[in-house]
Amino acid sequence: MQLSVKTLFSVILFCILGITQNGQSAETAYPAELDLEEFVKIALLHNPSVHEARNEMWAAEGRSTQATSAYLPQLSASGRASRVHVKDLTPVDEDNVLSSELTGDQLIFDFGKTSGSMSAASSQVDAARAYLNSVGSDLVFAVKAGYYNVLAKHYLIQVAREQVASYQKHYERAFEYYQAGVKSKIDVTNAEVELENSRLLLLQSQFGLKSARVNLEKIIGISPNNGDYLVKTTGKKLQEFSQLIAAIPASLEELLQKASLQRPDLVQAKKQIESSKSILTSTRGGYWPEIGLNGSYNSYETDLNTLQDQWQVGIGVDWQFFSGFRTNGEVAEAKSNMRASRARLHGVELNSIQEVTDSYHLAQEKRDSVFLADKIMKLAAENLSLADERYKTGLGDMIEYNDAQLRVTKAKNNLVSTFFDYNTALASLENAIGYFPDMNPPKTGKL
Repeated sequence: MQLSVKTLFSVILFCILGITQNGQSAETAYPAELDLEEFVKIALLHNPSVHEARNEMWAAEGRSTQATSAYLPQLSASGRASRVHVKDLTPVDEDNVLSSELTGDQLIFDFGKTSGSMSAASSQVDAARAYLNSVGSDLVFAVKAGYYNVLAKHYLIQVAREQVASYQKHYERAFEYYQAGVKSKIDVTNAEVELENSRLLLLQSQFGLKSARVNLEKIIGISPNNGDYLVKTTGKKLQEFSQLIAAIPASLEELLQKASLQRPDLVQAKKQIESSKSILTSTRGGYWPEIGLNGSYNSYETDLNTLQDQWQVGIGVDWQFFSGFRTNGEVAEAKSNMRASRARLHGVELNSIQEVTDSYHLAQEKRDSVFLADKIMKLAAENLSLADERYKTGLGDMIEYNDAQLRVTKAKNNLVSTFFDYNTALASLENAIGYFPDMNPPKTGKL
């Protein structure tokens, strides 16, 4: 019987561990190939800045609850046990006394002190929520920039491999010509030097990709599948990049208008002004009294006839009509903070206009650059083809061929850079006008 109990316990323990491990793997397992949307989702779950901003918002909600509590009844209860002696009391002058007390207070009116604090706290919650949205907006941009950088590194590796293959082929041809007595030894050496240089560039490009992946993982806050994942690429050739160019979403005037309505930092600055106004109202309430109801009930368990149950209800006024000019100082401080909030809003508005305008013009520049880079790449490829034919026929030399190959590589690299710079510029423009994702907490609860 003892053996069977141990066996049953082992089976139960095994099942529990199995369920736990399955749950953990379900939480941490990601697709083998991740696209931009997946990276954004992961970042919103794991980036520490999001957790920090979300907890700051929850803290603001807690402060709002604290401010609201002042307008609700304040109830308290107490109890005590004591030995009481009353001189010359008959028939009993000494006894054990059990007493309890229930008290309550209710604020009626305080000339805006509490209502101002409540409004200020509510505005701070809205400001904290706007800040969370701002963090989300910046995070999405950072993820997109990091993602496009990884894609660019992938294509730069492809360009470097094509360059290695081209120089390998040219080296073999130069060696054949040398053996046939058509070309000199210097052509072979020159071709070998360029081949090794291209291999070096390929190696650097490969390590550049590793660095870009690490940077992307830092942005999203985790290394998915412990680094065992692929980044989904466009699947397109360089020659097709010009056909993949997305249009700029709207005119500059429309984008500026949209930014003025939805940018989270503008919303945050406006809510901070509302909060500072409410704080000023609350502070001015310090000049006036507080009016409230109060009541209590006392119960005694004793044989002493001097201690009887009693209750009382009343209305009270508390007025500190002179506080050593403290209220004056608090009002002056509140006024200054309100003016500073307005100045801060103006600064945010100016910054918004600059960011939208700069992002818009940068997107235009990068968009036009893609088409120019595409044309340059095609011309450089044609020039390389001509240089290759001239070398074959003996009309061209190694220097001409190398120059043509370098122009092709440079043109391809420029096309890759400008294409993904344009996509990053669009993401920057999206961030500048104030786009932000759904920042509601995950269904698993507060982290």
